[in-house]
Amino acid sequence: MAFSSDPRDRRWSQPLNQQLPVTLRWVASLPAEVQPLRLLQRLPRIANAIARLWRDDVGLARYLDDLLTDRRGGRRGFAPEIHHELLQLRAYRESQFPLASSAMGRIR
Repeated sequence: MAFSSDPRDRRWSQPLNQQLPVTLRWVASLPAEVQPLRLLQRLPRIANAIARLWRDDVGLARYLDDLLTDRRGGRRGFAPEIHHELLQLRAYRESQFPLASSAMGRIR
């Protein structure tokens, strides 16, 4: 079998659908009351993305907004406890990094 140079041929079956070490460290760094443990357990790819974007005001704001807002119609949405954790993360991030609040406000 020849090696293909096409990146599409090298995809992992579920590249981010497991908890990454950097994500586990990020969750552990958060206060217990805002740690998104259910999100980490049930939707690790989303937790990984949030951890990666945590210090990117605009990127995080856009990502959370996309997660929390149904622009296409008909989406099932998240389980209530996951939705609550996402809202808690956004509120915590805004309270800890005031500049993020203005960036997040512009995105909404």
